[in-house]
Amino acid sequence: MKFSLRTITRLLALFILSTCLSWWWFSGADVGWTKTYVTIPATDEITGIQYEVKQEKFVPGVDFVAAGIGLSFGIFAASFLLSPRKLKIQKP
Repeated sequence: MKFSLRTITRLLALFILSTCLSWWWFSGADVGWTKTYVTIPATDEITGIQYEVKQEKFVPGVDFVAAGIGLSFGIFAASFLLSPRKLKIQKP
């Protein structure tokens, strides 16, 4: 099966888009900006006072989604500049 360079470029754009969206979705789907830590509520054992503890955790936000969509759109748009001819592979 032979694909043109245009088709390969469009498939690359689709792969980047799906990878970016699935990574964002399965890492928490945060609709805010990217966070490098999350706050977890904790309770003091002696006094019973509740407080928040910061835990190091990377949570991608909508800025990563926007960058992935922008990159895949740019690659998809660049595919229109390529020739729709099939690639010819010369065998020695």
